Amino acid sequence: MQQFKELNACIAGLKALLAGNDIRPEQRKDVEAAIEELRYLRRKRNADGPDVYACVRRIAESLINAFFRN
Repeated sequence: MQQFKELNACIAGLKALLAGNDIRPEQRKDVEAAIEELRYLRRKRNADGPDVYACVRRIAESLINAFFRN
């Protein structure tokens, strides 16, 4: 399935970010939360629009908090 390929690519990219030493511990926590949301979306069968949008919103919030927090 194409959707799983795309989600797996996103997860791999975020894991590569975690593997580097360029992020702080609080950023690591937010990136891990984004990975968990992607895994949740991957496991969800027949995700409809509102589920996908809510999951994308939580992922975006996690990443924004990780990299734009003062």
